[in-house]
Amino acid sequence: MPYISEFINTTIQDSSEKNIGKLKDVLIRPRAGTYAGLGYILVKNKKYKKDFFIPFEQVENLSNKEITLKNVFSESNIEHTVPPEHIFLIKDVLDQQIVDMGGARVVRVNDLKLGVFEGSMSVLGIDISFKGLLRRLGLTFIDFFKMMPSNLIDWRQAHPIKGALRLDTVSQNLTKLHPADLANIIEDLNIKQGGQLVTSLDEREAAKVLEEMDPHLKKILIKHMGPEKVGKIIERMSVDEAVDVIKTLSKDEARHFLSFLQEGKSKTVQKLLSHPNDTAGGLMTTDFVRVTPDWTVGDTIDEIRKISPSLRSLLYVYVTNKRDIFQGTVSLRRLLLAQSHQKISSIMKKTRATGNLRVHNKINEITTTMTKYNLYSAAVLDKKKRLVGIVTIDDIMRRIRPNA
Repeated sequence: MPYISEFINTTIQDSSEKNIGKLKDVLIRPRAGTYAGLGYILVKNKKYKKDFFIPFEQVENLSNKEITLKNVFSESNIEHTVPPEHIFLIKDVLDQQIVDMGGARVVRVNDLKLGVFEGSMSVLGIDISFKGLLRRLGLTFIDFFKMMPSNLIDWRQAHPIKGALRLDTVSQNLTKLHPADLANIIEDLNIKQGGQLVTSLDEREAAKVLEEMDPHLKKILIKHMGPEKVGKIIERMSVDEAVDVIKTLSKDEARHFLSFLQEGKSKTVQKLLSHPNDTAGGLMTTDFVRVTPDWTVGDTIDEIRKISPSLRSLLYVYVTNKRDIFQGTVSLRRLLLAQSHQKISSIMKKTRATGNLRVHNKINEITTTMTKYNLYSAAVLDKKKRLVGIVTIDDIMRRIRPNA
C-alpha cells in the first residue's frame, strides 16, 4: 500500500491528459475511532499562481507517477478556501511530534500509510520508523537488504488536540496516565503544544501535572499560558506547590498571578512566600487536617471526608489547642481502629519537642530530624510553639531531586 510521501509534488492531469498542477497537500476530516478518508487534494498551479482544492471523489487514479481526475478541469468542482473542519496531512501532521498515550512518549510522524477502507482511500497508519524517514528523503536504497522494519501506529487511535495529535493506543482518557508520565510527555513537546495539552485537562488534573514538571520548563510554560488560565490551575494545587510556582516568577508577575487566586488562598500563599526556599517554612504546606483534643473520632472522620479531596496526602491528623499550640498527632490507623464516640485526647500521640521542626530549620536539619525519628511528615512550629504547617517526605525529595 502507498505512503503519502510518494505523492508529494506528483503531477496531476485531468481526463483530457492536461496537466493542471502538482499535488501540494491532502486534506482529511478526522473523526475519533475511525480511519480518515481523503477529503480533498490541494493543487499547486504555477500558471494561475493560485492553489485550489479538488474533492478527492473526483480523483480517478492515484499513483506516485501521476494523479488523474475523472473529468476535464473545466468541469471539476474547485474550492479556493480551506474546507471547514479539515486538516492538512503534509503541513499539519507529517514531520510533527505527536503524543503516544499508550507508550507515554512523544514520537515523530515520518510518513503516513494510505489504503482502501470501506471503498474509500483513507489514512490507515502513522509510520514512526527510521525507514519512514528514509522514504521521505528518497533514500530507501540505503536499506538494500530490506532489513529495516516499518513501525506503524493505527490511525484510528489518533485524535487531534487543537492542531496537534494525540495517540490513545491504550486509553482514550488522558487522566488514566500518571501525572508524572504526562508531565514527561509535555516536556518533550514544544511550548505551544504543551500548553494546549495542559489546558485540555480539567483543572485538578492539570494541577497535578504541573506539580510534576521540571521547574525550569514549568516556569516557561506558565508564562506562555498566562495568569488567567494558570490562576485557575494554581487554585487547585496544594499550597506549597502553589508557592513553588509563584516563587519562579518576578515580583510583578507574582503579584499579577496572585490576583487571579481566591482571597483566602492568595493570603496563605503570600504568607509562605516570606520564608526562604530551603527552610521548613519555605517547604511546608498548610494543607492538613487540624482538630482539637475535645473532638470525637466520629467528628474527625467527618471532617476528613469533607476536606480530603483538597489534600495531596493524608497520614496524620494534627491536634492543637484553641490557641493553635501543637499538642500531638493521631495516625489514620489509630483513628480507624478507635470508637466513633472516643475523644481525640484519649487516642492521640502527644508531641515531643525533639521530633518537631521550626520554620527556620534548614534542609540538613529537616532531613536529620525526619530520618532520626522515621517521620513521613513533621509538624512545623513557630516561636510560640503554634502549628503553622507540615513538611512531608515528598517535599524533601522534590527539593533534593527537582528533576526526577
